Amino acid sequence: MLARFSPSARDTIVRAARFAAGSGQETLGTGPLLWALAGDPLLGLDPDAVREELGASPDRDRELLATLGIDLDEVRRRAARATSARPDDPALWRLGRSPVLPLRVTLTGPAVRIRLDEGGRKAVEVALWSARRGRRPLAEPGDLIWGLLADGSSTAVRILTRRDADLCRIWTGLRHWQQAA
Repeated sequence: MLARFSPSARDTIVRAARFAAGSGQETLGTGPLLWALAGDPLLGLDPDAVREELGASPDRDRELLATLGIDLDEVRRRAARATSARPDDPALWRLGRSPVLPLRVTLTGPAVRIRLDEGGRKAVEVALWSARRGRRPLAEPGDLIWGLLADGSSTAVRILTRRDADLCRIWTGLRHWQQAA
């Protein structure tokens, strides 16, 4: 399922998952996806402002391990050297639907397995729909933004509203992008 996203959209989803997992969240929702997309010109948000809205620490694991005297950056450097792989490499990640529970979508990567909550699943599915509607073979980050805005009650929309984002301008920008792509 992740193969149906462009490399930049895959990278966005992986960054969101790593952010959610690093913040101690058990599911991937629209908040972490918004954080991963915050730098997009259509949104024009500061990722740190979104992190603050989500109440997430920059790296909860780093803080917890530091209390034990463990340097997480050094652990990650050694692990990368030992495996010659980057944990944020989208090629190492899989997005799949459970055959038994079709509404359960899980993103699995190096040392992370996180289930998409209802909002995250909807954002991903709307992004894929948006790409099909635009007759594009792969969903782009713009399609993910479309997916985030699809549910007016989502965490992402609430954050955008609190940050005084012009939702009409964003929708207009998305429509122009969709037509130009």
